[in-house]
Amino acid sequence: MFSYELYKVVHLIAIILFVATFAASLYGGDKGKLTKILGGISTFFILVGGMGLMARIGVPHNGPYPGWLMIKAACWLLVAILAPMFAKRVRNLKFVALLFISAILGFAVYTAIFKIGSL
Repeated sequence: MFSYELYKVVHLIAIILFVATFAASLYGGDKGKLTKILGGISTFFILVGGMGLMARIGVPHNGPYPGWLMIKAACWLLVAILAPMFAKRVRNLKFVALLFISAILGFAVYTAIFKIGSL
């Protein structure tokens, strides 16, 4: 097993890489196959780091999950679906798309830090 700190570093670096690849694909056009690959890899490492963090703080992998975790997972699922769609289809509202994704990510971060939705 890895330490809590290592999982957190993996999780945060993967989030930074995901946001960077989303911005690059949004503003760089549809040409970059590398950005799409890095986006998928970073999504995988976000999941790996998040699962490791869950194990380290004592959340069982078979449930029941805390409310804040469900909210954060829903936010990330939404971002993982919307980001590639926005990068491909939204050409004239790039900044709005970036702000929308950033707002969802900000809400996910806020939810996780302050444990919103916990009983």
